[in-house]
Amino acid sequence: MNLIRCENGHFYDADRFDYCPHCNQSTVSTVGLNTEGDKMYTQPLDTTERDEDNSGKTIGYFDSWDVKVEPAVGWVVAVEGEHVGESFVLKTGRNFIGRNSDMDVALTKDGTVSRVKHATIVYEPVANIFIVQPGEARELFYLNGKVVLQATQIEPYDMISLGKTKLIFIPFCSERFTWVNPNEENK
Repeated sequence: MNLIRCENGHFYDADRFDYCPHCNQSTVSTVGLNTEGDKMYTQPLDTTERDEDNSGKTIGYFDSWDVKVEPAVGWVVAVEGEHVGESFVLKTGRNFIGRNSDMDVALTKDGTVSRVKHATIVYEPVANIFIVQPGEARELFYLNGKVVLQATQIEPYDMISLGKTKLIFIPFCSERFTWVNPNEENK
């Protein structure tokens, strides 16, 4: 993986993309090659028709599988703090936790949580594992009462504490289920 940052601050894999797939908003952009060497595409959003719910991100991509939403791979549920009882859906890849409303896990009511990327929960689909890791903030967070200073694998019902919020991790993808392209199962 050759992770680089474009002039607008987006990170992307230069081994898979010739240019930043986030910045190209005028045409269908090439995303990369699948295992058969065929090009995969994503359709950028028309910025003239963007609404409040539309963040400009590509919403889910599965090669030749018609998916309308980005599938849930798990959840975190607030069991302590201002968000008690709320659940937050986790998606494949990085899920950023912070106070800003554009974070994947937006803890907007907890002023003790960093605005942006306090922590990250990653679902890695190839190994079918979940990982927590520190975000870009100075503040610390804890997994089952122990400070997290590096990427650490998490298990069902682990407790993630940041600021005044405690979140319980609940996986959907596991040994019993993963999101597999139905077309691949028939090969």
